[in-house]
Amino acid sequence: MHTLTFQHLPSQQHPLIARFYRNQKSSMRASKGAKYWVARRKEIVAACCLTPVADGYWLTSLLVAPDERNRGIASLLLQRLSSGIAAPIWLFCHPSLQPLYAKAGFTPCDEIPPPLAERLTRYRRNKSLIALCKAPAMKTLNIASACLLDDENRLLIVRKRATRLFMLPGGKAEAGETPLQTLIRELTEELGVQMQAKDFQPLGHFQAEAANEPGFQVCAEVFVAPLRVPVKALAELEETGWLNWRETSREDLAPLLKEKILPALRASLDES
Repeated sequence: MHTLTFQHLPSQQHPLIARFYRNQKSSMRASKGAKYWVARRKEIVAACCLTPVADGYWLTSLLVAPDERNRGIASLLLQRLSSGIAAPIWLFCHPSLQPLYAKAGFTPCDEIPPPLAERLTRYRRNKSLIALCKAPAMKTLNIASACLLDDENRLLIVRKRATRLFMLPGGKAEAGETPLQTLIRELTEELGVQMQAKDFQPLGHFQAEAANEPGFQVCAEVFVAPLRVPVKALAELEETGWLNWRETSREDLAPLLKEKILPALRASLDES
C-alpha cells in the first residue's frame, strides 16, 4: 500500500478533484476559485474544498473513499489543511458529525459571516445543521522580561510608542541568545541600564495573548532584580512608570503582566 500523503492541490490539477467525486458517485463538484486539499495514496483517497468568504474560508465537500474510511484520514486531512491557514475556517455539519470535527479543533460558533449565515438559515429548512469554526493558530513571540523593583519596592513598567498598554521591560530573543542574554541586551538598549546575570532571580515562564501584535501569543521568561539606578526611555519606548505590584485595578496593563506575572510576583514577594 502506498504511503498516505496530504497536499494542497495546484489549480492545474483540479480536474482530478472532479474525477474523484465522480468516481465516488458523489453529487459534490469542483468549484472555480476554491482551494482543494487532498489525501493521496498515489491516487486521491480523500478531498475537501475551501472557498474564500469574509476574512476566512468555508469548508465543504469533505469526502473519503469508502475503502479508506474509519482510518482517521478525514481528521488528519482537516488538521493538515488548517495548520497551514492563518485565517478562520467555518463549516456546517449534522450534529452527529461534531466529534469528527472536534478532533481537528473545530468548535461550535454562533457568529459567522453574513453570507454563511444566510446559507445556514436556508439549509436548515430541510436538514439539521450546526455551524463550527476553527480559529487560526496564534504565532508565538519568545521574549525575556524583568520585574525591576526600586528602593520603595515599586515595579518598573514601560510603554512603547503608539501603544496604550504598559508592560515589563524586555524584548524578543535574537538567534542564539539565552533569555538572560536577551534581557541584559534589551535593558541596555531600552533603558540605558547595565546589568549582569548575577543580578537576576527567575520568576517563571508565562504565556498570554500579545498586547500589541494581533494574532500572536507571547511566551516570556521572567526574572526579578533590584533596580538602584535611574532609567530613561530609549529606542522604541515612549514612557516609563512605577507600579505598586499589589495594585489590581489598572486597565492600562498588558494581559501578560496583569493576568499572569503580577499574581506570581505577589506570591513570590509575599513569601520573602
